[in-house]
Amino acid sequence: MLSQWIESICLVKFDIEIGQIVEWTQPLQSITDQEEKNISMLAFPDSNAFSQNEGHLKYVFRVRRSGGKNKFSLGFALFMQRKDEDNPRGYTQKSIVILTNLPLVTFYYNLLELIYTNIKQGCLKAQLQYAYEQISNWEKPQPNKLFNLQIFNNKIAVEVPHYLKMQKVDSQMNVELQEVLEELTLTNMIQFDDLRDIGQFQEANIFAALPHAMLVHLPKLWELIVTNQQFMVIADSPYQCSEIILGMISLISPMKYSGDYRPYFTIYDKEFQQINQELENSIVRNIIIGVTNPFFLKAFKKFPIIIRCDSQAQQNRLLTQGNKEFCLQDDKQTLKMMIPIKNEETKTINNSLIKKIYRNMSLEFIGLFEMYFASQQNQVKKFDEKEFLEFTKNCKVSFQDLFETKQKFVKLYQTFIRSSNFVTYLNERKNVYIAKNII
Repeated sequence: MLSQWIESICLVKFDIEIGQIVEWTQPLQSITDQEEKNISMLAFPDSNAFSQNEGHLKYVFRVRRSGGKNKFSLGFALFMQRKDEDNPRGYTQKSIVILTNLPLVTFYYNLLELIYTNIKQGCLKAQLQYAYEQISNWEKPQPNKLFNLQIFNNKIAVEVPHYLKMQKVDSQMNVELQEVLEELTLTNMIQFDDLRDIGQFQEANIFAALPHAMLVHLPKLWELIVTNQQFMVIADSPYQCSEIILGMISLISPMKYSGDYRPYFTIYDKEFQQINQELENSIVRNIIIGVTNPFFLKAFKKFPIIIRCDSQAQQNRLLTQGNKEFCLQDDKQTLKMMIPIKNEETKTINNSLIKKIYRNMSLEFIGLFEMYFASQQNQVKKFDEKEFLEFTKNCKVSFQDLFETKQKFVKLYQTFIRSSNFVTYLNERKNVYIAKNII
């Protein structure tokens, strides 16, 4: 049986003699031996990230696939640790992993929780088999449709969003920041349903995941994503580092992030040595990685940008190597708009405010390209880098105060033009040709 909701569901255990291994998977032979090895390593948090005797932890990783139409799959993991007097280590460790190409974070977290609450230690594989059979009978996922899906004796609701295509973003969507802020109320900030269908990972709560000291750097984090910069996030748990990375990607919505990202990465990954060698040879790869093991500070010390969000850091810092300079400055004004944290709801409200501000920043940013193309009378548009950069010198955006100089404003566009995100943007427009080879 095949399901379009999941590519595979796996059960990973820790064997005292062998280590982490995949002990059960459905469909059979849906993952290769190398994929199985990578999944088993990613399915468990580093030892320093889970110190409780009993409990469970959810997070997201991304694993490279050997074949098929998808180069990568998202892995949603639920790690379980239980006391076990019969085990020499004093506890057993297992993890349920769902592989999929659908970026529905909340849905798969809820699905894992429902599976977790229904399984029993003695018949874990049988219960997972039953869950897989139910999932295989689910109706095919379709965009803009609400589904109520059966899992065990529960119903789980999900709406598959329709992601906006970039060619639908035009200059009319260029909204002044002050107008956005005036429209915000406690009610509509919580009910940002439109955020679900305009970009990647809109469910990620970057406000809750980032340490408060890092929030002032949000413009720089946005810049890193927009321009496809290479950086590493260090956090205390796989959940935190994956939530931060997905949250950062969500900030540039409705633009698409087209670089490589690994929300959770370990030293056992097959590509660890390759990335390390590239860093030693100053080879730049557009990749983001999230880690929890402090060893990476030594192993990947040449990473051009390191974002420290772990409790072991004396302070949460945005570290850069060499002469790296940002085009955007820190933003203290947005912090002043944040509601004092009283409960989880206020975190959601603050996160929604951040998403709204940066979505409109992204729309304004890409809107200059649309204005440039609109100035051309021909149906097939031409992109000339030199001509466009001259055009930007006479333009302003509502977040102009975040640029120290006009030169840095132009430099941000120049850097973006050399990124894979820009290539994706042009490819989706379909009616643009490049006057000169840029990249």
